[in-house]
Amino acid sequence: MTSDKAKFLKELGPRRDALLERLKKAANVGEGPMSLGKLDILAAASTELLTLALANMPEPMRGERVRGLSATLARDVAQKRRQIEQKIPNRKLDALRQTPPKGSA
Repeated sequence: MTSDKAKFLKELGPRRDALLERLKKAANVGEGPMSLGKLDILAAASTELLTLALANMPEPMRGERVRGLSATLARDVAQKRRQIEQKIPNRKLDALRQTPPKGSA
């Protein structure tokens, strides 16, 4: 592994956490438990950031990233959801599953 790649991987966690905090602040979701509405706002802000980053990439890199994104995102979301479900008591989890976000059909 090159020293640049090793440095990037070492800094990735803190950089990701700092970016998430900036996104939460920009989306005005604040601290504490997140409502479904706040989660929806955060997802929209994250999607906008990802779209902007991809749009600024040159081809063929952009095409490669976009093609690989769907499967990777689905896998990562499923894995993260399992981690979250392990931390949430069953009653709260059931309530989250049954409550649609405001404005949804």
